[in-house]
Amino acid sequence: MPRTSYPEAETTTGARLQAVAEELREELLPIVSAAAGPAGRPSTLVRELGIDKSLASRLTRALRADDPLEFMYLLPAPTGLRIFLRAAVEAGIDGEACGEALSSVGRFQALIDETPGGRGTLDAAISASSAEARARNERSAKQAVYKAMSYLLGFRCETVVTTYAIQPSEDGRSVDALDIHQRIRLRRLRPTAPVGVFSLRLHPPTNGTEPQPSVETLGGELAQDVEDFFLQEYSSEPLPDFKIFKDGTLTTIAISESEPSLDSPLTLTSGLLIRNVMERYRTPQVRDEWRGYLLHSPCETVVRDVFIHEDLYAGTVPEITMHIPSPKGAETVRHPGLHGRLNTLDLATPVDNLGLGMGNISIRGVRSYPEMVHDSFERAGWDPSKFRGYRTRMIYPVPNILMTWWFSLPEAPASP
Repeated sequence: MPRTSYPEAETTTGARLQAVAEELREELLPIVSAAAGPAGRPSTLVRELGIDKSLASRLTRALRADDPLEFMYLLPAPTGLRIFLRAAVEAGIDGEACGEALSSVGRFQALIDETPGGRGTLDAAISASSAEARARNERSAKQAVYKAMSYLLGFRCETVVTTYAIQPSEDGRSVDALDIHQRIRLRRLRPTAPVGVFSLRLHPPTNGTEPQPSVETLGGELAQDVEDFFLQEYSSEPLPDFKIFKDGTLTTIAISESEPSLDSPLTLTSGLLIRNVMERYRTPQVRDEWRGYLLHSPCETVVRDVFIHEDLYAGTVPEITMHIPSPKGAETVRHPGLHGRLNTLDLATPVDNLGLGMGNISIRGVRSYPEMVHDSFERAGWDPSKFRGYRTRMIYPVPNILMTWWFSLPEAPASP
């Protein structure tokens, strides 16, 4: 069989990977077909060759991939391929074909050995052009971070759900927000591990106009105590003892060191109104508005919903960026090009359109969510049928990374 010729010193890793993938696929396919028939079932390979079930399953799955790089990503390691080829020879399958395949396995092993970081680096390179490889790599990496951060911080949460709804304020120049956070089965893993619940930073409007941002309960009242912000019917009873810490414009609410106990996970739901929190129209200083989230809790799932009133930001579909927090705090300006990509994480954050109204907001595993949202809108006196919704859902979100929703601002209407 003619070999793909390439001068190794002058060829990129991607090109070598492509060449090795094409060789291996071409040579392994007839061997698998000879052992397991055209269908290539893993169970047949296990029965005929006596190889491990997981090895057979991974090999046959790789051979079903049409793209060479997708094939290489799914392919077993060289050690597993050698086991398969030895078993094929022992079963009487074409020894010359198995020998050629074994030579290609050697080139695969050489490529791994010569690549800094080995197979992991190759998989990362493949993920740049393979959606499946990227999704698998990302999920595996995020799950590892979740386990590590849960251990290091000493607590974790099953699910975090947030709802951020915005509508024009009474003065017509700025925007009010309804902000709801729900943490489901928040559990302390080590006694006295510090557990933050949420933090809030209010920035005054950049155009210098009054009034300034202010925080109220969902009913539009000034809170007398931190418990006034919690929706007790959607939280565990009784509420734990909270501690409040203020640092300039930042307010952080935490749970006391004695709660929750190791065997008593908590569900905590908070809701508040923020008046005059955003600009309604573009100004010389502001072209985009934003809402940032810094995830305090390692969790299995996070769902973030944004609802925009029909009279606000016409035609705007919010976008999401993920940043490593910088010393200056949250990103408040979207910079073009490389500047805007600095310190970002290239994580999949799809934004789904939920449509107008609240008829399509159910969340699997969070049965009370639609009821909670409707109750919150009713308390605030807002009409849920007037809002269009957007959602992002992430499995094993990376904690202590800043997620920012961006809203492109329209120009102010011309004065009559």
